[in-house]
Amino acid sequence: MPSPLFFDDLELALTRGGVAPVYVRRTLLELREHYEDLESDARAAGMSNHEAECAACAMLGNQTTIASVILAHPELRAWTHRWPRTASWLRIALVVATFPEAPAMFCVDHGHELARWTMAVGIAALLMTSLHAYLNSLIVLS
Repeated sequence: MPSPLFFDDLELALTRGGVAPVYVRRTLLELREHYEDLESDARAAGMSNHEAECAACAMLGNQTTIASVILAHPELRAWTHRWPRTASWLRIALVVATFPEAPAMFCVDHGHELARWTMAVGIAALLMTSLHAYLNSLIVLS
């Protein structure tokens, strides 16, 4: 079997080239199955295990050739690579749309601090209201 780096490097090349992750996974799965078929056919032809592995690797080809053939098909690219401006605008719109959620997320994370603050503001408002009422009653009585 080709070294594990063969498939890892091919996956990296395809991902960097902008191929959609679903096509990358499918391609690697098909290449592994194709390699196993080539190897079993070589063994059936009477080759030893090592010879069958070498023959299957030679018939499969190198990763640069495979990657260049796949990257030549723009329909396999992720939509973010096919329409980068649209992806950029959508990313910005998503950030702007979720920005108002930030205070709510803060409230969820700091509930005990907000409860103390609310209690302090409530006590202050009660104190100020009672002081205002007391001063108003003094003005009315005088």
